[in-house]
Amino acid sequence: MNWAVNQNVLEICSYSLVCGTEEKQFVQAAARATRSMRAQRGFLARSVAKADDGSWTEIVHWLDRRSADSAADRIPKTPDAAAYYALIDKPSFRRGVYPVACSG
Repeated sequence: MNWAVNQNVLEICSYSLVCGTEEKQFVQAAARATRSMRAQRGFLARSVAKADDGSWTEIVHWLDRRSADSAADRIPKTPDAAAYYALIDKPSFRRGVYPVACSG
């Protein structure tokens, strides 16, 4: 396998949902928020996953750190993303951006 070195970053967020939020409602909101992400410079891919304990993790692949940071400033202001973020329990939210050491 050949590994390519690049400047891509992974934005990894973990969180719980606001009490009373239905999973179907959240997943639909997440799908709509992805549309806002796709419109951002440097967006590559996004996955949202639910853990057995009910917490959520999302991984967004970005071309570079500048793209990730710029999008983090702009995306929450879009209506679709604002509706999505309203379903996330703010105190539980954690975000990290990590340089990709290699990918294949």
